[in-house]
Amino acid sequence: MAELPKTLSEDKVFKSEDFSRKSFAGEHYTHCTFHSCNFSEALLRNAQFCTCRFEECNFSLAKFEGSRLQEVQFNHCKVVGAEFFKCAKTFFSASFKKSILLYCNFSDLNLKGTTFSASKLKECYFTNTCLCEASFADVDLSGSTFHNADLSKADFSSAFNYDIDPRTNKIKKAKFSLPEAIGLLRGFEITLV
Repeated sequence: MAELPKTLSEDKVFKSEDFSRKSFAGEHYTHCTFHSCNFSEALLRNAQFCTCRFEECNFSLAKFEGSRLQEVQFNHCKVVGAEFFKCAKTFFSASFKKSILLYCNFSDLNLKGTTFSASKLKECYFTNTCLCEASFADVDLSGSTFHNADLSKADFSSAFNYDIDPRTNKIKKAKFSLPEAIGLLRGFEITLV
C-alpha cells in the first residue's frame, strides 16, 4: 500500500510565507500558488508539487533531492544552486519566466519543450540533458555549459551570451540568430574577419 502524504494541500494560496530551512519531506501540494515566499535553504526532499505556481519566490540553496516537480511554474523567482538533477526524473516538468537561475544543475533531465522565458541562466549546467523544442526566448546564458545535450529544434533565436559547441551537442534544426550564432564557432579555433 502506498504511503499517504504527511500533508496534503490542494488549491491553496500561500503569501509572504517564510519557509527558509523548513523540511517539506512527505508533503504534497496540488494546484497551489506560492507568492513572495522564502524557500531559502528549505529541504524539499521527497516533497511533491503538482501543477503549482511560484511567483516572486526565493529558492536560494534549497535542496530538491527526490522531490517531484510536475507542471510547475517559476515566475519572477530567484533560484540559486538548485540541483534539479536530483529531483524525481519521471514526472519532471517545469517552466521559468523572468527568473534568475544561478549555478543550477539540469543534467540528465528530460526538459523537452521547456520554456525559459526572459530569464537569466548564469553558470547553469545542461549535461546529457534533453532540451528538444525548448524555448530560450530572451534568455541570458552567461557561463552556462551545454555538453552532450540534445538541442534539436530548440529556439535560441533571441537568446544571448551562450557558448554551445556543435561538436558535443545535437543542434539539428535548432534556431539561432546573428550575431550571437557566432558563438557556435568558438570551439573551432578559427579567426573571423
